[in-house]
Amino acid sequence: WYGSVVTDDKQNQLFLRDDIAYYEDTALREALPGVPTLKEPDCAGKELYGRVYNDTYDTNYADGQFIQVPMDWEIGDANTRRTFYGGHIIWDKMGRRYFIENEHELWPPHYSAKDSIAARARLPSIGDGRTILDVLKGQDNEEGYARGGGSLSPCVTMPRVLYGSREDNNENRTRAAPDGFDEKKFATLRYRWHAPKGEFEDNKYGKTIIDVSRIPEESLRTKALNIHRPLVYHCRKDPQPYSTSLFRVNHYLDSYEAYSYRNDVRSKLRRCKECYEKKDSGAAVSADNDIRPWLQEFVNQVGYEKAQRLLSNAGEFVKLQTPQRTKN
Repeated sequence: WYGSVVTDDKQNQLFLRDDIAYYEDTALREALPGVPTLKEPDCAGKELYGRVYNDTYDTNYADGQFIQVPMDWEIGDANTRRTFYGGHIIWDKMGRRYFIENEHELWPPHYSAKDSIAARARLPSIGDGRTILDVLKGQDNEEGYARGGGSLSPCVTMPRVLYGSREDNNENRTRAAPDGFDEKKFATLRYRWHAPKGEFEDNKYGKTIIDVSRIPEESLRTKALNIHRPLVYHCRKDPQPYSTSLFRVNHYLDSYEAYSYRNDVRSKLRRCKECYEKKDSGAAVSADNDIRPWLQEFVNQVGYEKAQRLLSNAGEFVKLQTPQRTKN
């Protein structure tokens, strides 16, 4: 995966550079002398748009004027890396240079890519006893971060990994459930196959954890932009890189029965079998056992009888009543 070393079929080792972390780590803080700055960049198809400042070319646009920059892109800005991450120089069709504003400089204090990787290396193992809250509270107390001046953002974005419904046959399946527990009732144990880690097309947008004690009250009174980026200023605009994220979210598609079970605003879409199969087709690229030890560790911590009682209805589908809407 991005940011790691892989071995090909000839036993050659290759480093997969994480371009997102690379762009952040090598970003310029400001434009070079004589180079106009492009703010609020937006890539639409093969075209690039933005608000130009300090224009030095013969066009002499006014500061803040919204312009189109003619680019020589065949498929547009690949993965929006240039426009999302900023801090870099681009060249248009005529060889004119523009500095894409470094959005990272506008954010509240946050970890750099290197700091984030170091934070991941300190994460506790499953069964350690520490909670997510313990990890979050401990980050800013680390000596290395105090020296570097970095700070964990109050809005922590977590990339998703989509797990599909592909199952291993009995010969290839390694049992992860303790005796007395039915593995097929736990999606986290039953499904191992997933979409490529760090890829956006199938995994889509991430989730966030927000420390509201560090957010000004007036910011909490504003309408959320969306569930994936509730606070425009504190939550990052670009997708959190998988390789440098402190936490990741396993997103389980589950069986079609489970997928179509809930009665909510998306019920009609959930009952679209074709839609389900399309999502599922992209989530069978690779398999892992990363999360599967959790149940055994849970039993070890709370005891067998209590675990049995707490998880007695796991994987069961009680018939739901269709919600009745009342008219005012």
